[in-house]
Amino acid sequence: MMITCNCAETTCEIQDDAFKAERKAIRNFLVEKKGYLPEEIKELVPLVIEVGQKRLYTMIDLLVNVAEKPAIVIRINEGSVVSRERGTIAAARLISPDAQPPFCVQTNGEDFSIIDTITKKCISESLEGLPSRQEMLIFLNSFKPKPLTPKQIDGEKKILFFYDGVG
Repeated sequence: MMITCNCAETTCEIQDDAFKAERKAIRNFLVEKKGYLPEEIKELVPLVIEVGQKRLYTMIDLLVNVAEKPAIVIRINEGSVVSRERGTIAAARLISPDAQPPFCVQTNGEDFSIIDTITKKCISESLEGLPSRQEMLIFLNSFKPKPLTPKQIDGEKKILFFYDGVG
């Protein structure tokens, strides 16, 4: 199903929001079960990257900021969760290259991969594996990610471009 919008620039066609129900369920879980505040969770955060002369417009389904620090990036895609993990890690690293969120999540709405953004290791296959808000506050106080170097940023852009622009 396509939806026509009339934005300020032109009339454009956008796809129906295929993952709205999944985002709502994950948001509710984070608020009700893990104690995150609704205002800490942003939906459909745009991420624009440039690789050479090409520009990619992509999206982070949910971004959780705690104490004004990025904490969790969540992306929802169809199909195999494992095969899309690296693209999600790249998106998480690029959303805040100076202070990457410690955790990212790749899901298809049913299967989950909770990933340590720094080590790139899967730490859980359930949303229950995410820290609560209180645990996250404690964790973020001692979490000191190293800013990405320009070379690392370029590499993450290429990876994300491959996953979201080509793959």
